[in-house]
Amino acid sequence: MKGIVLVNNYNNMKRMKIMNVHFKLVLVVLFCLTLIPQQGFSGNIIDTADYSYWRKLALTSEIYGAMKTSAIETAKKEGNSRDVLGANALAYILDPANKAIYIKNIQNKFEIRIKTMKIGTGAATSSVPSHELFYAVLALDVIRYDLDPAVLSEYEGWLKEKIMALFIGKWDPHAWAMRMLYYKYIGDDENFQTAKVEWEIGLSEHYMPNDGISPAGNGYCVQRWNSIERSAKNSTIDIMEYMGYHEYYSNPGLIGLKEFIYGYATAPFGRILLYGDSRNAEGQVPWDIENGNIILSPHIVSAARFSPEAYQYAMWVLREGAGVSEGILKGHLSNYLIMAGTAANNNPLEFNTDDAVLSPSRLFKNYAVLKSKEQSTNALYLSMLNLTGNTEYHTHYEANALAMAGYGEILLRNAGYDGPNADVTIDGVTATFDFMHSNSEAANTLMIGGKRHSSKVGDGIIEGFVGQDIEFCRGSSSEAIDGTHLRDLVFVQPSNEVNGYYVVMDHVSTDNAGDNINVVWHPNAATLNTIQNETAYFSEIKLENGNKGPHVYTENEATLTTFLGTPPVSVEIKRTANQARSGYGFAGDYMYINYKPNNQQANILTVFFPGDKTHETGDMTRITAGDYIGSEITQKQIVDVALTSDGKSTGKYNSETFRGENILYRKASGDFVSYFVKGTSFITGQDIQTGFKSDAPVAIYMNTATDGKGMSGQIISPGTKVTFFASDISSVKLESKKLPIKSSGLNWVSVTIPEGTYKIELLGH
Repeated sequence: MKGIVLVNNYNNMKRMKIMNVHFKLVLVVLFCLTLIPQQGFSGNIIDTADYSYWRKLALTSEIYGAMKTSAIETAKKEGNSRDVLGANALAYILDPANKAIYIKNIQNKFEIRIKTMKIGTGAATSSVPSHELFYAVLALDVIRYDLDPAVLSEYEGWLKEKIMALFIGKWDPHAWAMRMLYYKYIGDDENFQTAKVEWEIGLSEHYMPNDGISPAGNGYCVQRWNSIERSAKNSTIDIMEYMGYHEYYSNPGLIGLKEFIYGYATAPFGRILLYGDSRNAEGQVPWDIENGNIILSPHIVSAARFSPEAYQYAMWVLREGAGVSEGILKGHLSNYLIMAGTAANNNPLEFNTDDAVLSPSRLFKNYAVLKSKEQSTNALYLSMLNLTGNTEYHTHYEANALAMAGYGEILLRNAGYDGPNADVTIDGVTATFDFMHSNSEAANTLMIGGKRHSSKVGDGIIEGFVGQDIEFCRGSSSEAIDGTHLRDLVFVQPSNEVNGYYVVMDHVSTDNAGDNINVVWHPNAATLNTIQNETAYFSEIKLENGNKGPHVYTENEATLTTFLGTPPVSVEIKRTANQARSGYGFAGDYMYINYKPNNQQANILTVFFPGDKTHETGDMTRITAGDYIGSEITQKQIVDVALTSDGKSTGKYNSETFRGENILYRKASGDFVSYFVKGTSFITGQDIQTGFKSDAPVAIYMNTATDGKGMSGQIISPGTKVTFFASDISSVKLESKKLPIKSSGLNWVSVTIPEGTYKIELLGH
């Protein structure tokens, strides 16, 4: 005989497993259970000690009451395994007076579906059916003591057969998760623990342990971790926590994954940015909604189990992306269990889209996002992917690749894909699966000598700061190319009453003399318009004649202007197909830009300026200052100067002198406003100088204070002496603490900035 678990409600609900019980005792137990339902017994997964707590929630909470109503209504209908098994199992618990009906419905689904289910080795025949088995195990655990032992044994045999046939080889966690839950169901702790180890190994391969970024790509990640059709993959974590394995809600990698999914894998309007095997921004979304406001999958509303930030970002996506302000969570047992938790913890979750917050800029180890500060779906967004560890089948060759959104549209995209081994042909243009999945030319990245990347990994996001009017980060890549590539992103936030834009500064060293450098940009548009050959290009995010072009989400008439501050050797306009799912497929132009290194080195500056019908694009001109090359960007009274070099010489433009790899400074009507430097010096040409000199390179942003006295900003220091120049300067604060002055004079002071990233203030007398 199989073991059963007794729960003594009068002795602190302690469990005692009784193995090899005499058959007569089993009959007595079942008889008592019939007389006193839900008192004294539990399944091995679902604990009946929680039933009264769950019933009380259904009476006292609008959210849980709606789930009860949904479960009872869904239980009355024919439907898929998820709805029948999930709804009837929950209705059995919350509406015990009618439990015979719910038991019969569960049995019927076992007879007509679970018994006949065919399991194969592909995603559609293994990974997809696993979610049905997930609901089946939970449902059977709930009704197990109401079934004739022979019937129960038959059902358990079907479950075991199907679960053990699930394929291990791709996305292993779905198969190991179901084995693990089955072993827990039958009380086999030894095999449960073995499966748990394998499940956790497979799970850990699909997010970065240190920060949560998914190597599978944004689209694949957000859909698989949110879809109700992948519950074995995405809900087993919650079942484990429910059963007392408190290792997941506090896991930094999983916390980061949840924050990434809702805050950073998606644009401010809730749609994915295309990295890795992302099918498209229409079909792969971080929600699963039915009939407008019925939330099928609980994960977008249960993110608070992981962190307050994950919950706030999820509410933003639910309200602004899915368009749901007052949603109803569908009545499935797993949904209810995840939201309610255990009676012992007494920590039921509720959700309210008024709690929505758009995530701010953030630098992960493997991913960076620089985002404008407004709480708006029209916020600007630029991300860079640079994986350092885990890769898998769905990972593309995208070291230092970029994606961009702004004004409610996707502006810059990577290839994604259209399914395993699927080529795409649109309007006579073909993108092969190999090109989309395995060729770095399909991404917004940089290559050397025309060679596709040889590795999927880089060195990560190695430095940067956010939260200022200028934000900065650096990605490093050395494994994927024959050389080294440092990609610096500088975000000029909307400020000083003008619009925001991005500057990309690529610093490249090649291993082989004679190799050109190839930079590839894929605007999310069907047609690339040339403003000035080999200098400026213009993309409109729109549907063209014959409905050709990207999916458009707004009437903002968004655009992207790409300005090549560094003169290239040539610009090739190529064309490729972009997927074919959900009406999103189109043939589009992209730029393949060739640069010639000098002594196997090159420093390349590109300006990306988003616009729409209410946000004008700045005027951009190419400028040269000695070894420095870049662009002057003018908006109304604001003039920005952006320059790049190898940082080995001093440059001068107008009255400013500087030394560094990256320079960007701003003036308003001729008056100095701010500077950003990745280097060792910047000095204005004013009568009283403003700027700095350092013994070693730093990354620094400084902005004039609103009262006209002092300056403030942020600095990344290797640990070096820095001399600051400013009117009437007397002291330097680092993170609100004054630094010891090493030396000083009229309008200057020298201090030592320790290694690290700090907020900094220059104070006057």
